[in-house]
Amino acid sequence: MIDTGLADLWKKRLAEYKASGKSITAWCKEQGLTEGQYHYWRRKLGSEPTIIDQPVKWVAVDLNVPAEKERPADPIAVHIGQFTVEVKPGFDESLLRNIFKVLKTV
Repeated sequence: MIDTGLADLWKKRLAEYKASGKSITAWCKEQGLTEGQYHYWRRKLGSEPTIIDQPVKWVAVDLNVPAEKERPADPIAVHIGQFTVEVKPGFDESLLRNIFKVLKTV
């Protein structure tokens, strides 16, 4: 059985949350309550789902940006003896083989 005094308190709290326009997290933190308590009483009292109460947040996304331009891949450093060769994406494989051949003879 639900304590009517506690149920009335939570009906008031749920109405205050709805009028606040804040997120559940922010409102509960401000009130010194846990989100678990909020969700428990919302279900217990049969309030409408909170997702309806949440403001919609829109984010612009540019789909025309190629993925490789967003963040260029990091080069790889190859150490051969006292030499270091930096290999970047799109390198010429045959040139790299020739460089390794030369470095082996040094």
